[in-house]
Amino acid sequence: MGEVERVLIPYFGENLPKRAETRALEKLEKGGELFLLHILDEAPTRSLRYRTGQFGDGSEMVKTFRKTMKNVQEKKAGKYIDEVKSRAGKKGISVKPLFTSGSPGEETVKAVEKHSIQLVIVEDLRDTVTEIFAGDEIDYISNKAPCKVETVSS
Repeated sequence: MGEVERVLIPYFGENLPKRAETRALEKLEKGGELFLLHILDEAPTRSLRYRTGQFGDGSEMVKTFRKTMKNVQEKKAGKYIDEVKSRAGKKGISVKPLFTSGSPGEETVKAVEKHSIQLVIVEDLRDTVTEIFAGDEIDYISNKAPCKVETVSS
């Protein structure tokens, strides 16, 4: 049954961590907290800059594109968070959504420290097109996070 009170699941872009969620809900005690750390995928914006030669953040096209991508990802994340809240609520677990952008490893460690997380559950996305939590990011989190880190395969 439940083993911990505070679990963090980092996830990236539009990839939803359903297996990590299942594991977290198994591990959390009733009354525990599940933190969902959505990390904005900036790769499409970098690709647009490269393709158009507009490398600064000052371009209206880049600003508009970034805002649109952020809105799309946050909308999908919001819907997922509502679904998780429903499932977790049935087990007496609260869900705390967090949104950020930046290096997935660094942002995960910051969230762990800020929210006194006891366990991080990372969904290994090596088999998907977006490989953000492959290798180096998982290693970084495992080596830097001051708590236990588990990896589940997608």
